[in-house]
Amino acid sequence: MNQVEGLVIREAAGEDFIQIRPLIVKRAEELKLSDGSVSDINKLVRDYCSKPAKFYCLVCELDTKVIGYVIYTYGYCVYVGRSVNMDEIYVISDYREAAQLLLFKRMVKITNNLGYRKLGWLSSKNNLEMHEFWVKHGTTVHSEDQGYLQYRLAKYTIQERHCLSSN
Repeated sequence: MNQVEGLVIREAAGEDFIQIRPLIVKRAEELKLSDGSVSDINKLVRDYCSKPAKFYCLVCELDTKVIGYVIYTYGYCVYVGRSVNMDEIYVISDYREAAQLLLFKRMVKITNNLGYRKLGWLSSKNNLEMHEFWVKHGTTVHSEDQGYLQYRLAKYTIQERHCLSSN
C-alpha cells in the first residue's frame, strides 16, 4: 500500500459539505447516475446536523482539503442486533489506496467500539476494484441483488482480524 503522509480522518463538520458534495457528484458520474439525484448542500447539511442526525460522515483530508468521505447510518435487525451500515465510501483516485483503507479501518473501529454485531454495505457487482479491496480486508459477500453485492463484516471477524492485530 502506498503511504501518504498527513492524511487525517475526522468527523465531518457542516461546512465540509462544500467540499464533500462535489465528491458525491463525481462518484455519481463514475456510477453513471444523474447528478440531479445528489442532494443539494443545504439538504445534506440539514440532514447531517439534525437532531438526531439522518446520517453520519467521516472525511479524509490532506492539508485541509477533503479527498474522501464515508457516509454511514446505524441499523437494527432482530436476528443480528445493532449494526453500522456504510452507505457510501469514496476517495479521489490519486489517494484511493491509502485513504480508503484508513476510512474503512475507522469504520471497523467505530463498529467494534460500539459493540455492534455487524458492519454492512452494498457495492456494485461491476466494481471489481472495490470487490478486491473488500475481500482482501476480510469481508464476505452476504447476498447479491439487482447488480449489487451486499458485503458484511461480522463481529468475530472485526475482533479477530481487525481489532486484535497491530494493523
